This record gives sequence, C-alpha cells and structure tokens, in this order.
Amino acid sequence: MKFIKTIKRMTFLKGKAEMGKGPVLSTLIKLSIPCIAMVLFHTLFHLVDTIFISWLGDRHLVAISYTFPIQIGVFSVLGGVGSGMTALCGRRLGEDNLDEARSTALAGMSFAYLLCLLWIPFLFPYTSNMIFRSLGASDAETLRQAWLYNMWIPPTMILVSFSYIVSSVFRCQANTMVPLKYLLIANGINIVLDPIFIFTLGWGITGAAAATFVGRLAGVLYLIKKLKFESEIQVPLIPRIRLSMAPIWRKITAIGFPVTLSNASVALGMGSVNNILSGTFGPHAVAAWMVGLRIEDFAFNTLMGINDALVPFLSFNYGRRDLSRMKKGIRSAFIISAVITGSIGLVACLFPFPIIQLFKPTEDIARIAAQSIRITISGYPMVIYSIIYNSLFVATGFSSFALITQIFRSVLVRIPAAYFLAHMVSLDNIWWFQPISFLGGALMTGLFSWILLKKLKHSMEAPKVPTR
Repeated sequence: MKFIKTIKRMTFLKGKAEMGKGPVLSTLIKLSIPCIAMVLFHTLFHLVDTIFISWLGDRHLVAISYTFPIQIGVFSVLGGVGSGMTALCGRRLGEDNLDEARSTALAGMSFAYLLCLLWIPFLFPYTSNMIFRSLGASDAETLRQAWLYNMWIPPTMILVSFSYIVSSVFRCQANTMVPLKYLLIANGINIVLDPIFIFTLGWGITGAAAATFVGRLAGVLYLIKKLKFESEIQVPLIPRIRLSMAPIWRKITAIGFPVTLSNASVALGMGSVNNILSGTFGPHAVAAWMVGLRIEDFAFNTLMGINDALVPFLSFNYGRRDLSRMKKGIRSAFIISAVITGSIGLVACLFPFPIIQLFKPTEDIARIAAQSIRITISGYPMVIYSIIYNSLFVATGFSSFALITQIFRSVLVRIPAAYFLAHMVSLDNIWWFQPISFLGGALMTGLFSWILLKKLKHSMEAPKVPTR
C-alpha cells in the first residue's frame, strides 16, 4: 500500500505540483506522466481509427495514409495557438497576475474558434480532391475515401479547439489530471463506437471519423463540468469574440505562429516524402511508412508529452526570473525522456511485428514497415535533444528558433535526403533519410540553444540597478 501511495504522489494522481519550488525532477515527473499519457491517448484516436480502417482493405489503408499530413497540418494550427496561450498564461501566473492570465485564456479560445474556418474546404469533395491530388493521390476511389474521412474535420475542430485551450488552462495551473481524464473518456467512447459505426452500421471509413466526433463531444462535456469547480480561470464554451482581444491575439501569434509553421513543415515534409515513395516504389511503400509512423508515434509522442509539461514549467519560472530552476527543469526532462522514450523505442525496435500485425498488412508491407521503424528510432537521441530545447524556445518567446530548426530538419534536409536515397538505394534502406534529418535538426538546435542561454543569462542574472 505504501508503494502504491508513493506512485500516486509521483504521477500526480493526488494534489498539485509546485512549479516554483520543491524538487525539480519530482515536479516534472508529476507533470509529465499525465501529459505523456494525454499525448499517447491523443495518438490513440488516429491509431485505433487506422487499425479498424485497415481491416476494410488495402485501398482504405492507402486513403488514410494520405490524410496523415492533413491531420498534422490541422493540429499544427491548434498547437500554435495552444503553445502561445500556454507560454503567455504560464508567464502571467508566474508573475501572480491572475486577471491577465484569464484574459489570455479567453482570447486564446476565441482565436482558436476563428481559425476553425480554415477547414471548411474539407466539407466539399471538389476542394478536398484538389488538396489530396497535390499530395500525390490520383485514384478516384482513394480520393473519395479520403474525403469521407476528412469531411468530419470542420465540425470536430470546434470540439478539439475547446479541449486544447481548456487543457492548456489546466496545465498552466499545474493540473494535468483533468486533461488526461478528458482523453480517457473521449478515447474510450471512440474505441467502443469505431467497430459499431464502421462494421455493424456499415458506415465504412466515415464511421471512424463519426466515432471520434462523439467521443470528443462527451469529453468536452466533462471539461465544462471540471472548469466550473476546479479552475481559477474560466473559459466558456461559446466566448464572445471581441476586437479588443486583438493585442493578445498578436502576442499569441508571435509565439504560436512559428510553432504552427514548424509543425506544418512536418506535414509538408511528409507529403513530399509520400510523393517520392509513391513515385519511386509504389503505393505499398506509402502504406508501409504510414504503419511505421503510427507505431513510432508511441515513442516519439512521449517526448511531446514531456514538452507539454516542460513549457508551462519553464514559462512559469521565466516569469519568476529563475534561470537556475529552468536549467534544472531541462536536465530533469532529459532524464525522463531517456528513460521513457528510450525504453519504448527499444521495445519497438526489438519487437515491431506483434504491433504491425494489428493493421493486418501484407507480408511485404509488414517487413518494410519494420525496417522503417528500426532505422528511424536509431535517431531518437537527436530528437530528444531537439524537442527539449524547443520547449525552452517556446516558453521564452523565441519560438522562431524552433521554426527555423524544424523547417531545416523536415524540409531542407529530409526531402532532399529522401529524394537522393530513393535514386541510390533500395526501399529497405531509404529510411535513413529520417536519422539524417534528425541530425540536421540537432545541429541547428545546438546553435540556437547556445545563443538563447547566453541571452537569458545576461538578462536574468544581471544585477538590478538600485532605484532612488
């Protein structure tokens, strides 16, 4: 019983973490474990959908492969708003300015709702087909199936926007359990409804998207209840959008837009690689890479969970001008990442086939997917380094460093490396474009982190000039 109580304390199942005082490693563990679970459950939406859709046949699996870059683009926009709002809100709480923190959260919610208008084109087959043709899809049935899945994006994004901002609000208040429980509810309902909608009701690929919508709706109802009783910052489901919020929108954009572009560059890079793989090796290579990416996400997204915990921690202590605690937070994040991400990556490298078989691929696709997983995960130490320092860039308002690094990795290195290897090596070895791109990103991160830490040391540790 004593051991269970200790685990509960360390995983933040009880009480709040103290971001401004106390042992840094245990504080980040309390924040990170639920955040990692949140990201993994978020990934589970797409993983579960992909598994059930793959049972419909290879054509449906190829169609869902082409929607992957679109999903990244969709969430990159929300991720930018969420990152900007989290950094600003955490900083205001670190300054003990609760009123400004509340204003920032309200403005962030309104801004996220406005950006939902970007996804209207996916409601219509014509505009949807134009987008997917640009990503390399040409078969009429593939285009139709991609539209049937993505047509649910516009209505679902309202729910996702609300959950993103509210989850950020709770994280800024050192409460990561409420966002985690939201995803438990939403995912649980999605898992139950997926086979019912897809197979029992015969809705096919669109049934997967409909199940996701219903799951997120149930989760939003839970968040509304928790906001009322467990948050000092209230955010209504339908906030008033006022022009007076524009100054805060600009501040959110200054931090968040580079994050959005950074994540969008991943979608661009993946879309371009899809074209290279499809044009050189055929659609089975695209399907194999998609399966590999879904599995790799479970290792990679633990880093994103640590990032979600680290950004509010760093921004809070940045508001308190405590550089020493910020550095301890970065070191602690490296320890947590090495243990968790390293362990999951090792298991995926050694035993990829039991997970791959969930997708019921052909023997050839399974073999190619396993090869892509093993080669890609070999570069994860460089990814850990880049992601942790990207958290520092965002928390301190220097997200343009993260943008440049991501574009360099995903576009300027990944695409040429994939193109070159596609014409020089076999399909089994083309996947080395991933570690090559990770190395490029790590080198750029090292340069920018050196510049930023010098700047922070100068501005935050400089002696204060006495006032008369």
